[in-house]
Amino acid sequence: MPQCTPTQCRSLVFRYFLVEGWLPAGTTSGTWRSVTVGQLRLDDPPLPSDGDLQKRRVALDLQHLFFILGSDLESPVEQLKDESLTLGDLATWCQAHQSA
Repeated sequence: MPQCTPTQCRSLVFRYFLVEGWLPAGTTSGTWRSVTVGQLRLDDPPLPSDGDLQKRRVALDLQHLFFILGSDLESPVEQLKDESLTLGDLATWCQAHQSA
């Protein structure tokens, strides 16, 4: 499968979090890369039976979107558990973890 370019990965990550409404108020196209996963407040509050439900949903959504673009992405669920990870770093991780 073809790999997405770094620009495509950044655009996909930004648009996904923008369209799904996860970005904090005041986030712009110039500041989104510095938003951390912790600021997105995924799984806040966590479900007692499944503390990572939203993180797994976001990971599956991203995998699905990459697949639509013709790329195969490893699951980013472990990266989404790191609350200090920035969205810019997540986009870079996605670009590096596509299957060739």
